[in-house]
Amino acid sequence: MGDSALFILGVPRSGTTLLRTILDSHPHLAVGPECPWIGGNYGKVASFRVLYYSLVNDRQGPVCNFEGVSEADVSRAIGQAISSILNSYAAAKGKKRWLEKTPNHMTEIPFLNQLFPQAKYIHIIRDGRDVACSLFKQRENWGKNLSNRGETVTNTLLNSLQRWCHWLRQFEQWQEEYQLDTCQIRYEDLVREPRPVLEKILEFIEEPWSDEVLTYEGQKHDLPAWESGSRDVARKQQISNEGVGKWKTKFTDTERLIASSFADSMLLRYGYDRSLS
Repeated sequence: MGDSALFILGVPRSGTTLLRTILDSHPHLAVGPECPWIGGNYGKVASFRVLYYSLVNDRQGPVCNFEGVSEADVSRAIGQAISSILNSYAAAKGKKRWLEKTPNHMTEIPFLNQLFPQAKYIHIIRDGRDVACSLFKQRENWGKNLSNRGETVTNTLLNSLQRWCHWLRQFEQWQEEYQLDTCQIRYEDLVREPRPVLEKILEFIEEPWSDEVLTYEGQKHDLPAWESGSRDVARKQQISNEGVGKWKTKFTDTERLIASSFADSMLLRYGYDRSLS
């Protein structure tokens, strides 16, 4: 069994909560609610990220004032603090390892890499047009804008698709720059034929197969009401492919044409159909 830090990443509404709930069913893995207190992505939540950069860069902080204290020392201390919190959670669940899932941490790779240079990442990708449809549907809960640490964009189908492209492109760059150890899967494959996808993931993180991951709905999971993904998983109670391809009835002809001009190259790279096909 491996002992590296484990993270699930994906653009919001890509199936990260479904995947974390499935993996939380494994007898060795504790995969709890999202952790905005790590990266500080959700509004004014206090975070280790803010603390980290304060300790490293502030003229009154330890790196600037104490001989022998380096950025690496701060990285190690904060990484250990996060691990200690999540290890306590795993122990309370009778599990051996933690696996963290916060979709917006996809935009925090440089920070995560500082804290956990040996981490493994499970990256789930979903058709960006279906992601956009799901995000647009959530505007009633999230408001008219999509935000991430102060960066805001109006929640429209095309803006959401542009964000999907931007986040994936940036992640690809970081993946190469930091040589990230990554297992990439597609949401569509997970919901259509889950076993081979889950076998791939468990082999990647060096865990044995368990039939319990196929019956996650029969087990107890922490699904807080403030997480829209948790509400969805609690409501559906089973793996479903009903959300696959919804964009085909939601995008207008004009939106398809515009989407094809900026998103099709990325969509094709990940095995999806053209917007005008």
